[in-house]
Amino acid sequence: MAGKKSTKKQTDTEVRVSDLAGQLENAFVAGLGALADARKEGIKRFESLVKEGEKFRQKTTSRTEALIDDVQDTIREMADDAQSRASGLLDQVRGKSRLDKLQSAFDTRVADTMDRLNVPSKNDIDAINKKLNRIIKLLDEQGKPAAKKKTASKRTAKKKPAARKKAARKPAARKKAAKTSKKTSK
Repeated sequence: MAGKKSTKKQTDTEVRVSDLAGQLENAFVAGLGALADARKEGIKRFESLVKEGEKFRQKTTSRTEALIDDVQDTIREMADDAQSRASGLLDQVRGKSRLDKLQSAFDTRVADTMDRLNVPSKNDIDAINKKLNRIIKLLDEQGKPAAKKKTASKRTAKKKPAARKKAARKPAARKKAAKTSKKTSK
């Protein structure tokens, strides 16, 4: 009986080992099947991910291009605005220089016209007043006998410059002063 037990145990162990080997083989084959399915699904999934990536890239590219266009438009507007401001400033500067030239030409023509009409200018009247003041000083320095004549001449000398100063203010008085100065100089 002892021999029967050992053979029975041996056959049970062999059956178990063969069952276990069959199960392991089935598990291995099932793993290979799962790997084949995963490979098929992986390829499909990879292709769908590539398509989604291309769509995403197209969207971001179009958005980026739109942003670049907006920035370029803004830069152009700023440049145009700066250019128009600069040209406006240049026009103002040019206008002022033209105005200065026009004013200078006008002043020159008025001075020439007044000179042709023998109207004394303020500078002419000031020069005459200086000469009269020198003459008065010389008369004062010459002595007392001339003092009597001097007082009379002082009054007339003082009146003439005062009259001429008023003449510088009024154009009609200027003409009269110019005529009297011509008569006295002859």
